[in-house]
Amino acid sequence: MALAAALGFGLAAACVAACGKDRGDFGGPEQSFVVDAATEDAPECGFQCSLDGRSVIDSCTGSVVETCKPELACGAGRCQEPCAAAAADKSSNGCEFYFQMPRFTAEHPHSCYASYIVNTSTLPVDISLELEGKALDLSKAMFRTNPGETTLIHHEGPIPAGQSVVLFVSVRDPNVPRSAADNQTFVPCPDGVVPASNLEGVPSGTGIGTSYHLTTNVPVAVATVFPFGGAASFIPSAMLTFPVTTWSKQHVIVDGWEEGQGGRPATQILASEDGTEVTILPKRDIQNGRGVVGSPATVPVTYKLDKGQLLQFVQSDELTGSVVDSTKPTAIIGGNTCANIPAKAAACDLLAQQIPPFEQWGSEYAAVAYRPRMGNEHEVVPYRIVAARDGTRLDYDPVVPPGAPIMMSAGDVVTFHSGTGDAFVVRSQDVDHPIYLSAHMSGGGGDPATGATYGAWGDPEFVNVVPSGQYLNAYSFYADPTFAETSLVLVRAKSRGAFSDVWLECAGNLTAWKPIGTRGEYEFTRVDLSRRSGPGDVFGTSVCRTGLQRAKSDGPFTATLWGWDRYASYAYPGGMAQRKLVKTPLPPVR
Repeated sequence: MALAAALGFGLAAACVAACGKDRGDFGGPEQSFVVDAATEDAPECGFQCSLDGRSVIDSCTGSVVETCKPELACGAGRCQEPCAAAAADKSSNGCEFYFQMPRFTAEHPHSCYASYIVNTSTLPVDISLELEGKALDLSKAMFRTNPGETTLIHHEGPIPAGQSVVLFVSVRDPNVPRSAADNQTFVPCPDGVVPASNLEGVPSGTGIGTSYHLTTNVPVAVATVFPFGGAASFIPSAMLTFPVTTWSKQHVIVDGWEEGQGGRPATQILASEDGTEVTILPKRDIQNGRGVVGSPATVPVTYKLDKGQLLQFVQSDELTGSVVDSTKPTAIIGGNTCANIPAKAAACDLLAQQIPPFEQWGSEYAAVAYRPRMGNEHEVVPYRIVAARDGTRLDYDPVVPPGAPIMMSAGDVVTFHSGTGDAFVVRSQDVDHPIYLSAHMSGGGGDPATGATYGAWGDPEFVNVVPSGQYLNAYSFYADPTFAETSLVLVRAKSRGAFSDVWLECAGNLTAWKPIGTRGEYEFTRVDLSRRSGPGDVFGTSVCRTGLQRAKSDGPFTATLWGWDRYASYAYPGGMAQRKLVKTPLPPVR
């Protein structure tokens, strides 16, 4: 089994919205940086929030209209209670979350499962965690780290404004005897840590499980990590977790990768309310599982979930492209039990990402990957694109990548490739033909079919590419210091005819921008936060390092962390807006 992906994490801190107009048929960039892209005839000027979320400002003049009281925050252009402000801003910051480890099968032991929590508000945050309605003891489960260091320091009480903690959620029961094989790959929590729970919670394979419920008094950003332990933790995977206020009643399933010699596609569907009915229109047969009755392809099937429950599918037939309708808001996790990318490459890795709801999919994406592992900017990066509607037409800039589709039908998934530095823009004809795009890292053992070698650096990974309509203008992120290589990839979009400076805490205003495509709408740059287990890029007297960092701009941009080590890697977005971009929902599943 391979070393694998995942600890560092990036988390969104704030969002400022601007006004925009609809794009015509391939006539310009997808509207971005808007509060609600479904709103027509938006005014050119209005109220928006300041970068720090403390004031309401005029979107045209930048003048302060109102300064929020200390106990309030700005959200959607007005001062209000902090959790309500976060909900109104429609981003990955929030006050209520559900999550469960992506231990899709018992082939993987119940190793240390943790979450990273960043207080994105200006007030101290109190955290509560429960499972199956029972409050859990966090007194010995919360720790913090100093910048650039891996030493865990026990934390008690509220999390100060702008700070972060590691919350250790669960690990296997130490009193239950285990097999030699289970012990061989088990990753314990660090010494001195007492996780909140020893319960399994998740089924092995297809079945029904439970999820953890985290609540706070002010907004936070949350990422989860399984297993916790850095580059030596075999198969870790990290994901940005979306707050309940951004969940939706309609989804399209996206799994992490197809079946291979090491693993199978996996899906989790989470519910936050009792009496949630989930109806799936499967693209492929749903296979039976414990307490779960399957269904033939194209035949709708309904399952019932209560608050905190999850429905998990692990099977050979990938369910990507299947439509999910629910009577109450739900969330979707897509993954793979241990994917080989490409199919015959060493080695396999656990994959997991929370997939945005259908209404939050975009019609335009700017794609560029990590700093190449061996210095070749044409290193092959697999991308997967999923369509939700028939007649989806795709346009690429500057060129169509090898194998990329130009026409897609509802539920289609296509894998194509582009060089890690061969950045491109893909867009569909309009917001009602949205697409989903993911980027992947291949196995560190190289590709036997092409002879490509990577010196055992990195391993399979899977990350959401953020659509331009979901860019934010401020992020806080934490890059795991236990990975030797860390590449921060930033993409900025032109707003009101110009690019805005992007400030990174360790670097100041970034300058080494490169164009994406020929239309002049996007640029990208990369910053190393670590090289060969040492410091990253140097900017004057400042040195970039792993740990907590912050980035902000007056314009829209996105930030994605990629990290890797020997047969290990991780990647996930530094955060994202979760605005409604799609105007017309899919037909109800009946």
